[in-house]
Amino acid sequence: MRHLSIVFIFLSFFSYGQSSLRFQETVHRFGEIIENEEVSHTFTFLNEGMDSVGITSVKASCDCVVTSYNLEKIAPSASDSITISFNASNRSGAFHKLIHVVSGENTSTALQITGYVINSVKDAISIFPAHYGNLFLPYKLFNMGSIWHHERVEKEFKIYNNSDSAMSFLIDSSRIPDFIQFRIIPNTLPPKSIGTLLLNYDPVRRADLGFLRDGLDIRTTDVEMPLKRISVVATIEEYFEIRLASREDSVNYPQLELSDENIDFGKSSADQPKFHTLSLYNRGVDVLNIRTIKSNCECIDWDLKKENIPGGDSTVLMIKLDPINRKGRQFKNITLFTNDPSNSTRVISLKALIP
Repeated sequence: MRHLSIVFIFLSFFSYGQSSLRFQETVHRFGEIIENEEVSHTFTFLNEGMDSVGITSVKASCDCVVTSYNLEKIAPSASDSITISFNASNRSGAFHKLIHVVSGENTSTALQITGYVINSVKDAISIFPAHYGNLFLPYKLFNMGSIWHHERVEKEFKIYNNSDSAMSFLIDSSRIPDFIQFRIIPNTLPPKSIGTLLLNYDPVRRADLGFLRDGLDIRTTDVEMPLKRISVVATIEEYFEIRLASREDSVNYPQLELSDENIDFGKSSADQPKFHTLSLYNRGVDVLNIRTIKSNCECIDWDLKKENIPGGDSTVLMIKLDPINRKGRQFKNITLFTNDPSNSTRVISLKALIP
């Protein structure tokens, strides 16, 4: 049975001892939310004690907090959760709320929720500095962050309609890569209001590694700028599952060793390419595969002698710096993506001085 309560009276006569209920997290940050919006978060916990124990009460400092939890006892090693909801009606600015979870052991765990309530056009504009016509964003691009190569990721971005009329998003006539899906909530954004863009990114379909940048062409009914061209960036890394049970076999895994990770080309004339030979060793037993190589500059080129290196063997990577149209100190890098599960992404720093 779930118990739903609106709690706003703090009681001060319970114990603060160690609870058997161990929460995975005790703090949640909602970020910016809109006035009159209601948001929720679920805190999950585990009973690490030897006996069954239940939650006897949940106490908060504000009637804006609503809690939902189970009144039944939780068996040892079992998990359960508490859902905390915050109502932003008639509120503005930063908020910080404490919620004390009291167990049958007469112990308490403090949970915290924080965020910022936006309730004015001035506030909204200040936190949406990137402007695409009347569509205001908190950043100039949508950054998905670092993600694994095998798992879809969905991320939420707040958006703001600064026009005096409603803005609709014409998804069917927009140009979106097949590995990206997104939706706007609501699809028609009222004037001077905040909405949510949910972006779903599929790295399996993207089929690449490293830092990637792709464009979205989003058509809208915004008279000032109907077509929004916005970039989506992500850093995709390969995921390797190494079970603890097979740790003794880790010596068999491929293991990349580099002869150098900091290369100084020295002083170079503006019309003379510079070269450096890098040795790649496989200190493991299984075959080491160089998945791909990337650089952060078109001035860097390379030639890899072989992509698959047997255990105990090595190969050569020739790196070329083209200094044409460059001047002063140069700091670049080249990144190797491999199947070495202990360190699959290796960054090699490059520098040079071009008078």
